[in-house]
Amino acid sequence: MRDAAEGQQKHGQQEHVETLPLFSTRDKNGRMTMLRPGRRVGRAAPLMPWLLTAAALWALTGSVPFGALLGMAPTTTISMFLGHPVTVGVAVLLLFVAIGTTGGVYSRAVEQFGQTRVAGLFVALAIAGGLAAVAGVLLFWTLTSDPSRPFDLNAIATSPTIPLELGAVVGASFGLWAAITLLRLPGSIAHARRRQADIERLRMEGSSCTGTLTAVNFTNSWLFNLPMFTVEVNYIVDGAPRVVSAHMRTSADRVPVVGSRMIVLFDDRGTTHVELDLANGAAFEPDVGKYAPSDG
Repeated sequence: MRDAAEGQQKHGQQEHVETLPLFSTRDKNGRMTMLRPGRRVGRAAPLMPWLLTAAALWALTGSVPFGALLGMAPTTTISMFLGHPVTVGVAVLLLFVAIGTTGGVYSRAVEQFGQTRVAGLFVALAIAGGLAAVAGVLLFWTLTSDPSRPFDLNAIATSPTIPLELGAVVGASFGLWAAITLLRLPGSIAHARRRQADIERLRMEGSSCTGTLTAVNFTNSWLFNLPMFTVEVNYIVDGAPRVVSAHMRTSADRVPVVGSRMIVLFDDRGTTHVELDLANGAAFEPDVGKYAPSDG
């Protein structure tokens, strides 16, 4: 019973650890959670510097369209500065840096929490939070620099030029997006940590046995470009055959075939986790284009 677990532990110590295919007996799509062998349950603290940096870069980048195009510059001089070709060029460069930094937030969030859903929320918070922040600062600065200026949302429809009020509405939309994301994030992090804690506990304290992949059913859906499947794994405990169903997400070139060996981890609480037994070799679907997303 422990031979399979020991093999998986040795495999987890290898320098390069494959993370696909990913299985979950309880979740599907972006809520499916992984925990690399040898890693601990994820924490949000290491992501905070990256998140704040990405938000700041989006705020700097967003100052140009909000100030120069949406009328949220406090003075004409600042508006002309924000609309200057050099400033626009710098903003474009900052946009690429912001995109790269945001990609770093995503990859580090996946590394910490093993879940694309949590990573996506961190990305959304960085983008929406940064843009909402710069819109709020510019709006406050503009209104306080000219207290006599009326703020009338009807100007969106009646003004012959792009009014400040439109920028305020756009900024408020980003603020609402950021607020909703911030409300969703703690629960999503807690969910991912619970799943990772279950996997960690099963690896350390649970029972383990070898199983066999007996069914691989394509759901005709993809998460990004990764095909989704439902699978069944047969295994034997105390001489009695058992079957566990799971969702599987993988890449088109790493779809395990029926008959592949699996590792099944379980405990007395009814928690089950399955993994492909890569240590003993794995066979994948030879037609790598069979499950690739269509261009259309």
